[in-house]
Amino acid sequence: MALPDRLRPRWQPAAHAVGTPAAPPPVYAAPPPEPPTFLDVLRKLWRYRLMILVITAVFAALSVVIVKQMPSYYVAESRVLVGLPPMRALNIEAIIADMSPDSDRVQNESFIIMSRDIARQTIEKLGLIENPEFNPLLREPSLPAKIVSYLNPLNYLPESWLAALQGNQQTAGEDPISPEEREMNIVIDTLLNRIEVATLGRSHVLSIQVQSQDPYLAAKVANTLADAYLARQRADKVAATEEVEQFLAERIAALRQQVEESDRAVEEYRRANGLYKGANVGVTTQQLTELNTQLILAQTAKAEADARLSEAMALSKTGLTGESVPEVLNSTTIQGLKQQEAAAAARLAELSEEFGPQHPQVIRAKAEVADVRRKIRAEINSIIGGLRHEARTTGARYEALRQNFERLQNRLGGVNEKQIRLDALEREATVNRNLLEQMLSRAKETIGQDQLAKPNAKLISSAAPPNFPAFPPKTLIVFLGVLGGALIAIIIALLRDSADMTFRRGDQIEAMTGLPVLALVPAMRGRMEPVVHVLRRPISPYTEALRKLHIGLELSEAAESPKTVMFGSAVPGEGKSVLVASLGRMLASQGRRVLLIDCDWRNPRLHQLFRCANGRGLASLLRDEEDNLDRAIFTDSLSGVDVIPAGMFTPEAMRYLTSERMRLILNALAPRYDLILIDTAPVLVGAEVLTLARMVDKVAFVVRWGNTKRETVMDGLKELVEVNADVAGIVLARVDPKQYRKYAVSHLSYEYERPMLVKTADWA
Repeated sequence: MALPDRLRPRWQPAAHAVGTPAAPPPVYAAPPPEPPTFLDVLRKLWRYRLMILVITAVFAALSVVIVKQMPSYYVAESRVLVGLPPMRALNIEAIIADMSPDSDRVQNESFIIMSRDIARQTIEKLGLIENPEFNPLLREPSLPAKIVSYLNPLNYLPESWLAALQGNQQTAGEDPISPEEREMNIVIDTLLNRIEVATLGRSHVLSIQVQSQDPYLAAKVANTLADAYLARQRADKVAATEEVEQFLAERIAALRQQVEESDRAVEEYRRANGLYKGANVGVTTQQLTELNTQLILAQTAKAEADARLSEAMALSKTGLTGESVPEVLNSTTIQGLKQQEAAAAARLAELSEEFGPQHPQVIRAKAEVADVRRKIRAEINSIIGGLRHEARTTGARYEALRQNFERLQNRLGGVNEKQIRLDALEREATVNRNLLEQMLSRAKETIGQDQLAKPNAKLISSAAPPNFPAFPPKTLIVFLGVLGGALIAIIIALLRDSADMTFRRGDQIEAMTGLPVLALVPAMRGRMEPVVHVLRRPISPYTEALRKLHIGLELSEAAESPKTVMFGSAVPGEGKSVLVASLGRMLASQGRRVLLIDCDWRNPRLHQLFRCANGRGLASLLRDEEDNLDRAIFTDSLSGVDVIPAGMFTPEAMRYLTSERMRLILNALAPRYDLILIDTAPVLVGAEVLTLARMVDKVAFVVRWGNTKRETVMDGLKELVEVNADVAGIVLARVDPKQYRKYAVSHLSYEYERPMLVKTADWA
């Protein structure tokens, strides 16, 4: 027999002369597996569709349960506009005026809203420390948390040990944090985790979003945070005003003391030196007096100019703009430019709403606003430069008068030195008195400024209770659960299919072995035995499969039908004994002369299936040459099939199965029967099977569907091929029709309508 291509050895042993060593046995090589196509993957998934649906449904149910258990969180939003222009009712605003807002400052304001101080104020105002949602210490621990706490070995250690392990031991004299403060810190951290402050686009509007399980509480917290932030801004302005008032009060008190001391020094000097007002001190004294008066006025003007310049420079160093300088505030030019800037900004806002940022009118309006602001800055710089020039001018005039006074004093050395000293004291007293008057004027301006202080931000949108929760996205979670379950089910299905190393389809085993599949014999359901089923139901899927098997055996040889057929398998439990008995009974019931021989001396089954004695059989025929052949044959009364049971084999008699006597027995029985079916031990178990395979015409290799490993089948076939056994084909036994439909491309149909049969006592 020509070997199939897939079972043909890689090389054939060449003939060798006597005395030369034999060639090594052929080596079988399994063909490489073909890569699966996309259609094959879809078929695999369709095969496990029920499992995929069940796993997907389980994950969907788990997702629904998890979503039901997850608390819903509502997000309320309030909006605050940062950078409102400050009120400039009095000059004190020049001291506490704010800079124009920019992106960095708006970002800083968002951090202020999320500060712990504002969070503490919100907690105290709304009583969140008593709310279990924000105070974890008030929550009941969940069951998993209780289990973890119960299993945690640290809970059973002494507190001193835990303190040593955690490094939290308090040193002597150290004041630990109070439990109330620690609880407040926990609530603050929880609240800050529920707050999100962000800038809306490129605007100066801050969005305050608060997350809570209660929509009304979320709105309250958002509005309270905005109110606390605005209140803090106003409080900062009031504090700045109070600091200015305190500074002015301290400065006024110091100047008053200086004025009193200077006036007292003048009077004491007059009294001590006999100098009185209105006395005739001569022409020189009058000149010096006039020059002294001018020097006093120059010194006063210089002090005022220096004070105004120092005030402007001090405001610049503190980060405030030049717009806060009183001369700038009182400038009519600046006021007019401010009005032009406001009109240009309003026109730019209207054009921005109507047109895009690249529109010529918008660009022209922006240029107009920038030009007005440039003029304002130029005018402010001009005013401040004027202050510098005035300070230099008054200083130069004072220095000139002082030099003239010194020259006159040097030239007129005979002038009354006492009068000059008096004039100096009066001059100092006058300067101190002028400075005191200025400070008193400034102090009057600060009166009531704390009542006018307003925050530079505005609540433009209060938070309202949301109607729908923002978290968790339940629909998305359920969808992801279904999708994840489907993916996991697909992976499990593919892994399970790849782990299945058995044969599930006829074309699968044909492609791997190169041998034809003679028949797909379905598994029997119910209590009826297969050997009885073939008689009671002659037209059934099981019986039709046996007929197909018989036809396949007959057509396996072109010259003539084989007389002796051996049924073998790789391992036990493949169902070949039942298959042999059923096939023999079916053929005998149709009028054929069929003989069944049980050659499986390790596990004989034919005598059990036909319920006959196993005392005499093949073993006695092989041991005793005088034994009568007919006495070892049992004839089935229901079908007429002849059976030679295995008999009582012994280890010594086992060698007769491979002897010449076994061949003679088969040759003697062949003329008497149309077909001889031989049931043998598994190929990988009994070595005598390989010898028997060379004595028969054909070998039918039985493989249990979905049970026998592919490697095992290939090993059994390889041994048969290596002894040159004539293998007719493969029989897939015990096929599950419902499961087979999942694997077969064009599956068998066992629901085909059959003709009505006349019952003949159920072949009982």
